[in-house]
Amino acid sequence: MPTDLVYPSTLLLTSLLAIGFVFFVRASTKERLETKVWAIARPVAEVGDLLKQYFQQRGYRLHSVSSDGRQVTFQGTVAASRFLAALLFGLAVAGATCIALALTVLFPKGGILAFGLVGLAPVAPWFYWRGAQRVETVQLVLEPQPEHTQVTMSGHRDELIAFAKYLATLV
Repeated sequence: MPTDLVYPSTLLLTSLLAIGFVFFVRASTKERLETKVWAIARPVAEVGDLLKQYFQQRGYRLHSVSSDGRQVTFQGTVAASRFLAALLFGLAVAGATCIALALTVLFPKGGILAFGLVGLAPVAPWFYWRGAQRVETVQLVLEPQPEHTQVTMSGHRDELIAFAKYLATLV
């Protein structure tokens, strides 16, 4: 590769890295809603009490119950992760430094000003922190069956995983 293309290609690749980072930050605040069905070998009244107790322990509050008592909605505030905010800050500093280095080599006279991009690094954790703290809703539908209660749960993917682990302890 000719040496006159090394720096522009490095700048291009570093810019693509920055674009990928922006999409990574946006995805960190995205809701990941899923629906899953479980069969619990207990009567519907007992399952309802277990679910109410479980979700209240996790910081949710009972938001609404349908007239027939089969559909229940819980709401709770989800906190942002300090670890992820710190990780995003570190990645933003590293990415901005890479772009600044590439610009400094490409434009020796004024490229040093590119290190001002590092000052934008706090925007990434701020954006994440603002978007990650939100009210989350979990909807449950309880359907009594002859030998079990069918529970259909719609909510955040992480909440469904935690609930599956909780159910494993009940068996």
